[in-house]
Amino acid sequence: MQKQLNDCIRHHQKILRYIQVLEDTMNFPLCGLFLIFLSAMCFDAFSAITSWGDHTDVSQALAVYIVQTGCMCVYCWLGNELSEGVESVRDAAWGCDWVGTPVPFQRCLMFIIAKANKEFILTAGKFVPVSNKTMMNMMNQSISFFMFLLHMKDKNADNNQGV
Repeated sequence: MQKQLNDCIRHHQKILRYIQVLEDTMNFPLCGLFLIFLSAMCFDAFSAITSWGDHTDVSQALAVYIVQTGCMCVYCWLGNELSEGVESVRDAAWGCDWVGTPVPFQRCLMFIIAKANKEFILTAGKFVPVSNKTMMNMMNQSISFFMFLLHMKDKNADNNQGV
């Protein structure tokens, strides 16, 4: 049983090194990608507002928005799953049948739990977590921008009719 635990610890250490390399490699490209997604989503909102009367152009802007949101959703979902997978190691170590095992085995489990308590979150540019919450924030911001533009368009139309 101790040999299996040692193998699990080595495997966990390899996973942690891989995750750190992944974070170091992907944080700046993901930052650029998220900025492009957010800019494109806001540009789609602007495009939909400027062509508000033409149903074809508005539906095309909506289709592009949905495709971009889907792409962003894949990245955010995978980042969220990765973070949850790292957390599951701690839960698995705590959930194993450790009561009554030899003290060295319990000590090894304690070290695994202590190491796994360090939270891992894949980030974009070291400041935005790649998670479902970030995806929802980006969607909320782009929809808020769309609603602002729509309000300004309606306000401008009302002012022009009053003249």
